[in-house]
Amino acid sequence: MPAARCIFPIPADIGADALSAVDSSRYVVSNNNRWSRITLNFEGLDSDSWCELSFQIDWNPQEENRAAYDLAAIGFDFLMEDGSSIDFAYVPGLTRSQIDPHSWHIGGPDCNGRHNGPVHPGKVSCTFFVPSPARKLAVSVRSWRNSHPFTIRDPKLFQTARPTSLQDSGLNEADQAHQTSAHELSDVRRTWRTLTAEPVWYKYGVRPEHQLLVRGQIINENPGGEGALARIVYRNAEGEELPPPYPDIAVAPSIGAFIDIPVHRQARRFTLDLLPPPRAASIEIGFQTWHAEVRMELVVPLEVSLGDELLLENISGDDLPDAWAFLRQTLAKLGLELPFGGSKVNSAIFKQFVDPEALRSPLTFHHKLKSVQWGAPTTINGRELVLSNFPSWRLPEAPKWMEDPFQSLAWRLEFQSLSWLVDLANEAEAGGLTRAIDLAVLWSQANPWGHAQDPISAHPLSLSARTEALLTLLSLNVRSQRSAAFEKSFTLFSEVVRHAFALAQLVSQNVFAHSVVHIHAACALLSAARALPKFPLASYWSSVALPQIQEGFDRLIDREGGFVEQSLHFRLEIISLGLILARMLGDVPETREFRDELTTRLTKGLQNVVSATDPSGSLPPFGDAPQGLHHASWLRRLLSVYGTTLLSDPALAAALSYPTGKKIFSLPNAGLITARYYERNAHWSYFCASLDGHHSEHGHSDCTSFVYSTGGASWIVDPKGSDFCDAGSARQYLISARAHNLAIPDEREPTAGTAWIEAHETLEGANLFQIGTNVHGHDYDHRRIIVCLDDLHAIALFDHFTTQARPVSFDGFLHFDPRVTAAIASSRLGIGYRKDGRLQIIPRVLKGQFSGMSIDNGRSDRQTALQGFVAQATGGLQPANVLRYRFSGHGTVCGGVLLATSERSAGTLADLLKTTSVKNLFQRLSTAVF
Repeated sequence: MPAARCIFPIPADIGADALSAVDSSRYVVSNNNRWSRITLNFEGLDSDSWCELSFQIDWNPQEENRAAYDLAAIGFDFLMEDGSSIDFAYVPGLTRSQIDPHSWHIGGPDCNGRHNGPVHPGKVSCTFFVPSPARKLAVSVRSWRNSHPFTIRDPKLFQTARPTSLQDSGLNEADQAHQTSAHELSDVRRTWRTLTAEPVWYKYGVRPEHQLLVRGQIINENPGGEGALARIVYRNAEGEELPPPYPDIAVAPSIGAFIDIPVHRQARRFTLDLLPPPRAASIEIGFQTWHAEVRMELVVPLEVSLGDELLLENISGDDLPDAWAFLRQTLAKLGLELPFGGSKVNSAIFKQFVDPEALRSPLTFHHKLKSVQWGAPTTINGRELVLSNFPSWRLPEAPKWMEDPFQSLAWRLEFQSLSWLVDLANEAEAGGLTRAIDLAVLWSQANPWGHAQDPISAHPLSLSARTEALLTLLSLNVRSQRSAAFEKSFTLFSEVVRHAFALAQLVSQNVFAHSVVHIHAACALLSAARALPKFPLASYWSSVALPQIQEGFDRLIDREGGFVEQSLHFRLEIISLGLILARMLGDVPETREFRDELTTRLTKGLQNVVSATDPSGSLPPFGDAPQGLHHASWLRRLLSVYGTTLLSDPALAAALSYPTGKKIFSLPNAGLITARYYERNAHWSYFCASLDGHHSEHGHSDCTSFVYSTGGASWIVDPKGSDFCDAGSARQYLISARAHNLAIPDEREPTAGTAWIEAHETLEGANLFQIGTNVHGHDYDHRRIIVCLDDLHAIALFDHFTTQARPVSFDGFLHFDPRVTAAIASSRLGIGYRKDGRLQIIPRVLKGQFSGMSIDNGRSDRQTALQGFVAQATGGLQPANVLRYRFSGHGTVCGGVLLATSERSAGTLADLLKTTSVKNLFQRLSTAVF
């Protein structure tokens, strides 16, 4: 086992109602929701390494919310050496939150399969990455949903010792390359900008004499009190510089107008409160250091906003204005003189701020993405509406906009997006456009801002898609010879403006900075800005959206095509949005460098996605995996429309050729090991294992999980599922480790972390992989060893756990396709049946004892201990067979299963494992003893 350093806390704050017990290692958290807390400080942390917070928790026997998955919360604030707080946009293993910078929730005593009955003390373990340059950590354990106080005992941090350099680690060159790649993916500061005496420039659209706020943080690790500055240049609408002085801004002959930013602490937050002078149309802000020899870092993304009077909530007020009233109030706050009171005021506004030429071909993304994902599906046929995988539903003449016919989050999200109105408007049948606009107007009238009929309509994905749908309807109506009444066009225009305000605030606040949701929102904001260039805030919207898009892609995909995103489905969605964006920004000169670099990254990422696609055309469903899409068809449509220039890349072209025979892909940068055997017939075989640890509290615990198909049929599956389709106990089950094909030691749920390929050996007729992980905490040394025959008719999986000198056991799980019948033939043989096919499951112990196996199917007696299910395409769960096998030992245990489609393949693999060379290989690769 690797040595782990234990760090004890320094009590920082015991909340007024959170009583400390007699000794300093016990702390009581009361049940004053959210505000009861205890805070502990930890010092002397090593940066850029994984860390585990651990403590015992004593629940109150009278606790009423025992099954809550967020009964309590842990808040994290990462600090510099001097105690100043660092504004990380993302920390692997944790979730951005509002009360605390980052958080992780504690489940109640009945969560994660624990038994109902008397409440027993539990152990809480939370693993996360400590980004550089953090050296200290403030941890708050906070009341959330607990009905009674609880006590925590013996809190401590563990950090595993790591080599001082890759050369000292004992890894070969290939594995060192993986570790470098893994570090790149965990480098949450890779998008930060280095500040020198040469300024780093940002440009924003402004409105004369209306406040612009730019918030950010500068990191200064230099000794002394060196400061930074922001150079300021205002320009008019023609791009000509407006000479200083500017209001409340100093001027120096050598640099012009500037704002001094003193940096007395190592992490310094700042706010630039700017008031553009008359005639100003844009501002350029150049961040730099005062001296050439000094280096600092600018934390990005920046937070940019207008003054309080132009915030969405302040324009709307408390009187629930409709879209027309919102637009008029906005223009009034912008100080625009309009002929209010006249009967033609709306017409005057429309003519002044709507450019028919710009509206003729709006820059939209969502519908293009939907087209490459789904092809050309019929979403509406007469009065029948068909969304995603759901059955048709008869659309009412006047919807109430709170419909939920399938009890599905996914259906509601798409329904509220109104994207299906674009299909209705384009129907060949006369009257489609009029009907679509009528429905859009009905939606606007029924949903005053902040009082939506269905709260999911405020979800960023729904908001983004709806903005583009309304914009498209407005464009179609402006171009149509049989346009709808002007009042309806004005409603569409007003609603687009209101949506753009919401998107601008959402994007600039960086709420979803490390998610594809952020890219969707920024793209929709850019669409509105480009389609309404005459609106007074259009240049501001565009200037907010473009940097967020650029920095968003930098955060989501690294230079080698590696993704922070766990889901292969959403990786392909990010690639698709990137290629669509690169095409749509072709006429924007200032984005050329970004487009070229983005295309290079997307090409590398696309190569890994293609290599991971199975012969049936599906991506492995690790992470969130919405169902119903054929990924190979999606890829073909994407490349034929937006990726033709990428086909000249030799590596991508080779992957797209999908050669026959045996192919092994070791893709550490993609977090995958993939093997296939393909002869252009129906009897192909495929295996894929995930190396990704879940880096988000809401991600799937599927590190080292795998899927397996042979004979053209799926045998071992991932349960799939998506947070848009599943909720409650079903969602918690689908993301849990027990819903995936992996091993769990001592019934302890894995935490965040990662996996890496320690070795890859080519054997005679087979391949062997040894995978190391850190997802089981500091007190387990874990490896998974995979052996695959070349034709994949048999595979073997072994898990090796080493811990302290105490009893240790682990449970392994195999989830079968719902079409597979599973049975236990004897104590040493399980069998799966699928039509004429047969799969043998043969347990094999390497060190310790085999402790038996069992099968679960649809076990639902306790909602916190579901087992034997996979996700249904339209949401919810369907029963399926799950085989559980157990091994036990003392200090060390190693065992696993052989999966084989025939006696012959089972014998071949068993003989291979008995050879001296393989025995020696196991002896060398791990501490397991045959």
